[in-house]
Amino acid sequence: MNVSKKTFKKKSFFRVIGLIFVNILFSLFLAAFIVQFFPPIYFKTTQIDLILFTLVFFVLLQFVLIRIVKRFLFILLLYLSLLVCIVLYSSFTNSWSMRTIYTNAQINVIQLFTSISSQVAIKPAVDVVVPHISMQQRMQQKVNYKDSLVRAFAVEKSLLYFDDYYFKFRQICRQMSLFKYIRENFKYVNDPKDFDYFAPPQETIQLMAGDCDDYSIMMASIFKAIGADVRIIWAPKHVYPELYCGDKKSFDNYASAIYSIFDEEIDNKKIYYRIDKNNDYWINLDYTDNYPGARYYSEEVLYIIYIK
Repeated sequence: MNVSKKTFKKKSFFRVIGLIFVNILFSLFLAAFIVQFFPPIYFKTTQIDLILFTLVFFVLLQFVLIRIVKRFLFILLLYLSLLVCIVLYSSFTNSWSMRTIYTNAQINVIQLFTSISSQVAIKPAVDVVVPHISMQQRMQQKVNYKDSLVRAFAVEKSLLYFDDYYFKFRQICRQMSLFKYIRENFKYVNDPKDFDYFAPPQETIQLMAGDCDDYSIMMASIFKAIGADVRIIWAPKHVYPELYCGDKKSFDNYASAIYSIFDEEIDNKKIYYRIDKNNDYWINLDYTDNYPGARYYSEEVLYIIYIK
């Protein structure tokens, strides 16, 4: 009799431990699914939405569901049914995938243990001939975000990618979709020899080709056409655009979005940013790498061209 009681207690103990472990895993899965439909939640600079939702689901499953459905087998069948429903929903809606769930979990875990961003200071260029201010004015005048062709192009390409993240990151997804399309389709072509040709954005859009200043003028135009703010950085032997991210909280949302959306391209690299005199954040939109906020081609700066 005593042996039977000990065996029963031992089985009950392992069953409880197993159920707790299953609850943790399933709570994590449900949390990684549900955070897709909520903006990121931060504690200071750490994103905690995954942890928060995991705890909520674990408490609900552990202290409510188990008391209602007392049979271990029924609980496992219920979990399996929920899992099948989520997978079927994913398959029929095409709005997100199991990879999205994995990425949501991954970005939260990464941010718990490491910083995903790094500040880059602006360094004045040394021993470089500074172009005449008329060059800056010419480039600034070429930017055109009110043209109907520019606006139509920007809207169309902003809707191509990342709709599965729209609930979470909103307009950031539109901007990142625009970057992705340009990055995958823009081709570099030199200017005429000994002449700096600044193409209007309509021309660059039509050809999807040009040099770095043509690219920057186009990017400033199309991003401003969908409500974003872009400035153009003139560095030694290079010109590139920077995207305005706003204050620290807004930048954290951008960083989280970029790390989630471009997870394969980033591959655990950092997001680099600059801070202006108003403590606002800007990130690199250059084509020299395949994700926004990549390492700068040059930290030296000749001009900063703000687009009115």
